[in-house]
Amino acid sequence: MKKLLFTITCFVSVVVFGQVMAQACSCELPQANSTLKRQVRAAYKSSLAVFVGRVIDVVSLSETHSVIVKMRVDRSWKGNLQNEVTLATGQGGGDCGYKFEVGQSYLVYAYGPDVTRLSTNICQRTAALTDAAADIKLLGNGKLL
Repeated sequence: MKKLLFTITCFVSVVVFGQVMAQACSCELPQANSTLKRQVRAAYKSSLAVFVGRVIDVVSLSETHSVIVKMRVDRSWKGNLQNEVTLATGQGGGDCGYKFEVGQSYLVYAYGPDVTRLSTNICQRTAALTDAAADIKLLGNGKLL
Protein backbone atom coordinates (compact mmCIF):
# COMPACT_ATOMS: atom_id res chain seq x y z
CA MET A 1 0.00 0.00 0.00
CA LYS A 2 2.84 2.41 0.85
CA LYS A 3 4.51 1.60 -2.48
CA LEU A 4 1.30 2.38 -4.39
CA LEU A 5 0.79 5.62 -2.45
CA PHE A 6 4.41 6.62 -3.15
CA THR A 7 4.00 5.88 -6.89
CA ILE A 8 0.80 7.89 -7.11
CA THR A 9 2.37 10.80 -5.20
CA CYS A 10 5.40 10.81 -7.54
CA PHE A 11 3.17 10.70 -10.62
CA VAL A 12 0.99 13.57 -9.40
CA SER A 13 4.08 15.63 -8.48
CA VAL A 14 5.57 15.18 -11.94
CA VAL A 15 2.30 16.11 -13.63
CA VAL A 16 1.60 19.14 -11.43
CA PHE A 17 5.10 20.53 -10.91
CA GLY A 18 6.91 19.26 -13.97
CA GLN A 19 4.88 20.94 -16.65
CA VAL A 20 6.82 23.19 -18.99
CA MET A 21 5.32 26.53 -19.76
CA ALA A 22 4.71 26.72 -23.50
CA GLN A 23 3.62 29.68 -25.51
CA ALA A 24 1.30 29.07 -28.39
CA CYS A 25 0.67 31.30 -31.34
CA SER A 26 -2.40 33.43 -30.81
CA CYS A 27 -3.68 35.83 -33.46
CA GLU A 28 -6.54 38.26 -33.29
CA LEU A 29 -9.08 36.99 -35.78
CA PRO A 30 -10.80 39.44 -38.14
CA GLN A 31 -14.29 40.37 -37.09
CA ALA A 32 -16.90 38.20 -38.77
CA ASN A 33 -18.79 41.25 -40.01
CA SER A 34 -15.65 42.97 -41.32
CA THR A 35 -15.35 43.12 -45.10
CA LEU A 36 -12.18 42.18 -46.92
CA LYS A 37 -11.71 45.85 -47.79
CA ARG A 38 -11.79 46.78 -44.09
CA GLN A 39 -9.41 43.94 -43.19
CA VAL A 40 -6.90 45.03 -45.85
CA ARG A 41 -7.25 48.68 -44.83
CA ALA A 42 -6.64 47.79 -41.16
CA ALA A 43 -3.63 45.61 -42.03
CA TYR A 44 -2.21 48.39 -44.22
CA LYS A 45 -2.71 50.98 -41.49
CA SER A 46 -1.06 48.87 -38.78
CA SER A 47 1.93 47.90 -40.97
CA LEU A 48 5.17 49.83 -41.26
CA ALA A 49 5.76 48.43 -44.76
CA VAL A 50 3.60 46.68 -47.36
CA PHE A 51 5.32 45.21 -50.41
CA VAL A 52 5.68 42.34 -52.84
CA GLY A 53 9.06 40.66 -52.80
CA ARG A 54 10.82 37.53 -54.02
CA VAL A 55 12.77 35.52 -51.44
CA ILE A 56 16.52 35.44 -52.11
CA ASP A 57 17.68 33.68 -48.95
CA VAL A 58 16.31 32.15 -45.74
CA VAL A 59 18.58 31.61 -42.72
CA SER A 60 17.43 29.87 -39.52
CA LEU A 61 19.04 31.13 -36.32
CA SER A 62 18.72 28.28 -33.85
CA GLU A 63 20.08 30.30 -30.91
CA THR A 64 17.24 32.82 -31.18
CA HIS A 65 14.63 30.49 -32.71
CA SER A 66 14.10 32.98 -35.51
CA VAL A 67 14.44 33.08 -39.28
CA ILE A 68 16.01 35.89 -41.30
CA VAL A 69 14.57 36.34 -44.79
CA LYS A 70 16.28 38.37 -47.50
CA MET A 71 13.92 39.61 -50.23
CA ARG A 72 14.14 41.54 -53.49
CA VAL A 73 11.35 44.13 -53.44
CA ASP A 74 9.34 44.30 -56.68
CA ARG A 75 6.48 46.62 -55.70
CA SER A 76 5.76 48.72 -52.64
CA TRP A 77 2.64 50.33 -51.20
CA LYS A 78 3.99 51.56 -47.90
CA GLY A 79 7.42 52.26 -46.43
CA ASN A 80 10.53 53.83 -47.89
CA LEU A 81 12.17 50.54 -48.91
CA GLN A 82 15.44 49.70 -50.62
CA ASN A 83 15.57 47.20 -53.51
CA GLU A 84 16.43 44.48 -50.98
CA VAL A 85 15.05 44.11 -47.48
CA THR A 86 15.72 41.74 -44.62
CA LEU A 87 12.95 40.72 -42.29
CA ALA A 88 12.63 38.43 -39.32
CA THR A 89 10.00 35.84 -38.50
CA GLY A 90 9.70 32.84 -36.22
CA GLN A 91 10.50 29.28 -37.19
CA GLY A 92 6.83 28.32 -37.33
CA GLY A 93 4.59 26.21 -35.18
CA GLY A 94 3.84 27.81 -31.84
CA ASP A 95 5.82 31.01 -32.45
CA CYS A 96 3.61 32.35 -35.28
CA GLY A 97 6.51 32.33 -37.76
CA TYR A 98 5.68 32.56 -41.46
CA LYS A 99 7.21 29.88 -43.72
CA PHE A 100 9.06 31.54 -46.63
CA GLU A 101 10.58 29.61 -49.53
CA VAL A 102 13.53 30.76 -51.64
CA GLY A 103 12.46 31.79 -55.15
CA GLN A 104 8.83 32.41 -54.20
CA SER A 105 7.12 35.82 -54.16
CA TYR A 106 4.98 37.13 -51.31
CA LEU A 107 2.79 40.06 -50.40
CA VAL A 108 4.27 41.13 -47.06
CA TYR A 109 2.62 43.21 -44.37
CA ALA A 110 5.57 44.02 -42.09
CA TYR A 111 5.93 45.74 -38.74
CA GLY A 112 8.93 46.93 -36.78
CA PRO A 113 10.63 49.95 -35.29
CA ASP A 114 11.90 51.06 -38.74
CA VAL A 115 12.32 49.74 -42.30
CA THR A 116 15.77 48.33 -41.50
CA ARG A 117 14.32 46.07 -38.78
CA LEU A 118 11.15 44.55 -40.23
CA SER A 119 9.27 41.47 -39.05
CA THR A 120 6.19 39.55 -40.10
CA ASN A 121 4.28 36.47 -39.00
CA ILE A 122 1.16 34.45 -39.72
CA CYS A 123 -0.96 36.94 -37.76
CA GLN A 124 -0.36 39.58 -40.44
CA ARG A 125 -1.97 39.35 -43.89
CA THR A 126 1.36 38.22 -45.38
CA ALA A 127 0.64 35.63 -48.07
CA ALA A 128 2.12 33.91 -51.08
CA LEU A 129 1.65 36.10 -54.13
CA THR A 130 -0.51 33.40 -55.72
CA ASP A 131 -3.00 33.82 -52.83
CA ALA A 132 -2.89 37.62 -52.58
CA ALA A 133 -4.76 38.77 -55.71
CA ALA A 134 -7.72 40.20 -53.77
CA ASP A 135 -5.45 42.21 -51.44
CA ILE A 136 -3.39 43.56 -54.35
CA LYS A 137 -6.54 44.62 -56.20
CA LEU A 138 -7.66 46.57 -53.13
CA LEU A 139 -4.20 48.07 -52.54
CA GLY A 140 -3.98 49.41 -56.09
CA ASN A 141 -0.92 49.82 -58.31
CA GLY A 142 1.74 50.59 -55.75
CA LYS A 143 5.24 51.73 -56.66
CA LEU A 144 7.54 49.59 -58.80
CA LEU A 145 11.10 49.32 -57.51
